[in-house]
Amino acid sequence: MTSSDDPHHRKPKLLIPDTAPLSLLAMAGDDALDWLFVPGAEVWVTDMVKEEATREPDPGDDQRSKQRECLKEWFDRNRNRIGIQKTTEGEEYKKAMLTWALAGKRPELKPSWRGRGERSIQDVLRAVGKILEKDEGVIILTDDERFRAALKTMDGIDMDLMATQSFIHMIESRFSVKEAGHAWIVIREAAGKNEAGASRAPEAPEDDPVFIRTRK
Repeated sequence: MTSSDDPHHRKPKLLIPDTAPLSLLAMAGDDALDWLFVPGAEVWVTDMVKEEATREPDPGDDQRSKQRECLKEWFDRNRNRIGIQKTTEGEEYKKAMLTWALAGKRPELKPSWRGRGERSIQDVLRAVGKILEKDEGVIILTDDERFRAALKTMDGIDMDLMATQSFIHMIESRFSVKEAGHAWIVIREAAGKNEAGASRAPEAPEDDPVFIRTRK
């Protein structure tokens, strides 16, 4: 193992390709979001993740204003600690929002967010390739089944893939953060239930975390 004092040593990267982990951790408060820095990895999100987590919600969207404000403050407070990876979809959305602002921000002309998350999946996969450097490991934190399935097909990545619930368990068990012990209970309560009576906080898959070692 390379010493952290070695000038050529590179930190592993923690990549968050969808907003669910940030939203869930925000339900447990600022301290829970700061757990993302505990493993000592570089924290990266795509521009679309940051935008979705902090933007003003459209009519019909989840309106959790307190949670969004928490995320805005967290991103601002840690702007020098969080890497933002640009994506094609993110750049196009930024241009659309600028054009809307120049047109006077008429509500009926506001660019829609609908479908942008789905269209950004391939962007996220490309971003993974850009973020990773040769022979470097990554922890990918995601609760999105589509991302998980797509990431498992990528070649040449030394990857730990885990859901938010698994990450919280790791923070408690491996890094001795006692407050993480009851965090998932708080999150489940805050997330509420759907129409079928199930929690909106997604449980970790049975095979989580997934360790993928494809380097030769």
